[in-house]
Amino acid sequence: MELTNRLKTVAEMIPNCNTVADIGTDHAYIPIYAIKNNISKYAVACDVNEGPLKIAEKNIKNNLLEKNISTKLSNGLEGLEKNEADVIVIAGMGGQLITDIIRAGVDKISSDAVLILQPMIAQSDLRRYLFENGFSITDERLAQEGNKVYNIIKVVKNQQEFDDLDIYVGRNLLNDDLFDIYAEKNIRVGKKIISGLKQSEGKEKEIAHEEYIVSLFEKAKTERG
Repeated sequence: MELTNRLKTVAEMIPNCNTVADIGTDHAYIPIYAIKNNISKYAVACDVNEGPLKIAEKNIKNNLLEKNISTKLSNGLEGLEKNEADVIVIAGMGGQLITDIIRAGVDKISSDAVLILQPMIAQSDLRRYLFENGFSITDERLAQEGNKVYNIIKVVKNQQEFDDLDIYVGRNLLNDDLFDIYAEKNIRVGKKIISGLKQSEGKEKEIAHEEYIVSLFEKAKTERG
C-alpha cells in the first residue's frame, strides 16, 4: 500500500504513540500505515458512514491487522472514549468541519493528546479557532500533489501567543521547501478575490482585509528569500 504525498505527510507527522484515532478514516490507509511502520501500537478507524467503514474493515483484514485496528461508526469524536487515543488524526475535510468536530468533541481530547489536522480549505479559520481555544500549533508542513498544495498541522492542548502571521500564513511554514509555491498561490487567489470585490460597491472592508492577507504572504515570501 503506497500513500499519496498528502497522506504520507500526515502519517509521518504522527508521533510514536500507543493509540492513534483516524477520524473520517475512509479506507483506513492512515491506521494501517501507522501500525505497519511501528508508529503506533493500536489504531481506531472512525467514519460517519457505513460504506467507507466496510472498505476499511476489508483493508484491515487483508493486512492481517484485526488485532491492532478496531473500527467505529462515529460522527466526529463522539464514538471515542476520553483518553482512548493519544493521537487524533482528522484529514481531508474542510477547515470549518474540522473546527466543528473538535468543538463538539473537545471533552474527548486528553490534555496530552496530539492532533494531526489536514484541512482542504479554510486553513486560517481553523488556525484561529485553535489559537483562541487553548491549542497551539507545534508544527505545520506542506505536501504537493500535482498543482495542489496541502497543509498538515500538528496541534497540542497548550495556549500560545499568536498574531496574524500565525493565523493567515502559518509561521511554521516559512522554512518549508514548498512555501514559495504556497505563498504564490495564496497571493494569486487573493488578488483574484480583490478584483472580483472591486466590481461591487460597498466592499471596501472586504477588499482591505484581502489586501492585508496578500501583503502578509508577500512580506513573508520576501523576508524568507
